[in-house]
Amino acid sequence: MTGSCSSRSHLLRTGWLIVTLLALAGCGRRLATVEGKVTADGHAVTSGRVFFRSEDGKSVVFAYLGRGGAYHAVDVPVGPMQVWVTPPTKMEREKMQRIAGGKAKKGMAAEAPEAPAEPSVSIPKKYQDPESSGLTTTVSSGTNTYDIEISSR
Repeated sequence: MTGSCSSRSHLLRTGWLIVTLLALAGCGRRLATVEGKVTADGHAVTSGRVFFRSEDGKSVVFAYLGRGGAYHAVDVPVGPMQVWVTPPTKMEREKMQRIAGGKAKKGMAAEAPEAPAEPSVSIPKKYQDPESSGLTTTVSSGTNTYDIEISSR
């Protein structure tokens, strides 16, 4: 009986060791944060979204643009990314107008992107599509800074 008990204990300890090593190695998808500013012809793009799509096309993450063209994207997969920038949707524009006019419904401000304090800068069509934007970056572990300068020319 003593032999079978010690072999089970040994097996259990070995199993826990393997599980611990896998957890420490980070066996899942690695995610990071990307932040930066979007400018068009030197002017901050204060409304819209920045999208990041993994090379395999399986992961898409976006972040809203805010004051000064700043964005903060979380849970972005590590690796090469295609990037594109879109203007706010009609619904987002309406929410921003209601917030700016002080007519936001209770709790609405938390859901909508912040109303820009600066005039809106248009985003050329080229940058609104991942295939034509020409914007790419490689995301590393931790926090990454990726400033995006787009041109109307």
